[in-house]
Amino acid sequence: MFKMLLIACLTLLSSLAVMGCISVFLLRRQMAKALMKFLKSRKIYENLNLAKKLGWPDFFEAFLRAESGEPLSRPFGSPLHHFDFHLLHFAAGYYALKPLAEDIEVDTSVVLGPRAKRPLSLEMPIVLGAMSYGNAFSIPTKFALVRAANLAGTGFNSGNGPFLQEDRDKAERYILQLPRAFWSRNENILNQVHLIEIGLGHGAWSSSPIRIKGFKVTPDFAKRVGSIPGLDLLIDTHLPKMEHDDLPGFVRYLKSVSGGVPIAFKFGATHHLEKELEIMVEAGADVIAFDGIEGGTHGSPPIFQDHVGLPFFPALCRAVRFFEKNQLKGKVSLMVGGGLVAPGDFLKCLAMGADAVLIGTIAALLITHTQVAKTIPWEPPTELMFFQGKKVPQFNPDLGGEHLHHYLQSCVQEMVELTRLLGKDSLRKVSREDLVALDPLYAKMAGIAYQGEKSG
Repeated sequence: MFKMLLIACLTLLSSLAVMGCISVFLLRRQMAKALMKFLKSRKIYENLNLAKKLGWPDFFEAFLRAESGEPLSRPFGSPLHHFDFHLLHFAAGYYALKPLAEDIEVDTSVVLGPRAKRPLSLEMPIVLGAMSYGNAFSIPTKFALVRAANLAGTGFNSGNGPFLQEDRDKAERYILQLPRAFWSRNENILNQVHLIEIGLGHGAWSSSPIRIKGFKVTPDFAKRVGSIPGLDLLIDTHLPKMEHDDLPGFVRYLKSVSGGVPIAFKFGATHHLEKELEIMVEAGADVIAFDGIEGGTHGSPPIFQDHVGLPFFPALCRAVRFFEKNQLKGKVSLMVGGGLVAPGDFLKCLAMGADAVLIGTIAALLITHTQVAKTIPWEPPTELMFFQGKKVPQFNPDLGGEHLHHYLQSCVQEMVELTRLLGKDSLRKVSREDLVALDPLYAKMAGIAYQGEKSG
C-alpha cells in the first residue's frame, strides 16, 4: 500500500513538473516581451532614482508627516550608523602572544560600584537596559526580562515607568531607575533594590520631556504612580526641583536610605560629556551609564534620534580618557550602550575601558523569538511586547526569558573563547593593547595601535 501511494505521488509530481516546463516554454516569449517593455519604460528608472535619492525610510516618514501633521514617534531608534566597530580587530598571536590553555577557567564576573557599601556583583558584564512598564512594555514582557536576567546572573532594570512590586519579588539583581518625575521615590521602594539609577535621559530622547498620553494611564498604571486615570503624565527635562538643586545631597540621601547600594547616573552622551561626567562624579556617583545616539527607544521623534547627541564610539573613547585622567578606574564603574548586538563588540567595549555593556533593542526583540510568528507578517513584534498590544495575551514570558538567556549565554561563551585566544583569564583583563585599528582615525580616537604600523 505504501509503495503504491509513493508511486502515485511521484507520478503526480512528475506530471506537474512537465506541465510547468511546458507552460514556461509557451509563455517565455510573452514574459520576455513584457519584461523588455517594463525595462524600456521611463517609469521604472524614475522609481529607482526616487528610491535612491530619498531612501525608503525618509520616503515613508515624509508621507506619514503629510498624513498627520504631527511629530513622528519612531520605535527602536535611529537606523543610522556613524561608526563601524568592525574597523577594530583583536590582535591574537601564536608565539608572540600565547593563548590560554583550555583547562584554565576564564572569569566573566563584574562588580558595579566597587566603592559602595553594598556593591552589585554580576556573573556577566552584559546588563539589560532600562525598559519601562506602561509607557513602553507590558507586564508579561517585563516578566520575560526578569527571567532572562535571573538565569544569566545579570541586572534587571525597572525603566522609567512605575515600580512593579511583582518584578522586584522575582528579580535577583534589581536596578531601580528614578525618572525625571515624581514616582518611585517612596523609601519602602528605595530600601529593597540593589542599585539605584538616576535616569537623566538616553540617546534617542536626550533630555527632552516625555509626555505619557492619558490613554496609557490606565487605572492600574495610575494607581502605581499615584495619579488619576486618563490624565497625561510628564517626565520633565530635569529631576524634581529639590533633587536637581542639590544633586550631592540627593545622592547622599539615596545611599543612606537604600543601605549603601551603588548610585548610578544614566544619560545620553552629548558633546558636553566631560563636563557632565565631572558633575556626576563630584555628586558621588558609583556608576556612570550612558548610551550613544544609536541607542533604542519605545518611540521618539526621528529628529532627536538622527540629529542630537554623540555617537557611541567617540563617546566611549572620551569617557575612558576622562576616567583615566581622573584615576576613576576601579572606583567608579562605567556602563555603555547604544546599538550593541554582537559579542565581539561587547568585548571591544570592555577592552577599551568599559566595565559592562547595556543592551535594549536586541533584548526586547529576542524575547519574541519563535513567538513572533503570532504577529508577522500583518503586525509588528511590538504587538506582543508593548503595553496594550493586541497580542500580549498570547505572549509566553517564560519562553521569552529562556530565549533571551540563551542569547546572553552564547555571547558570553564567545567572549570567553576570544579572551582565551588573547592569553587572558578574565574578561576584565582584556585591554586596548589587545586591539588594533584598521583605520588611522579610529586608532587616534581610541588610543590603540594602527594596523599599518609595526607592533611592539
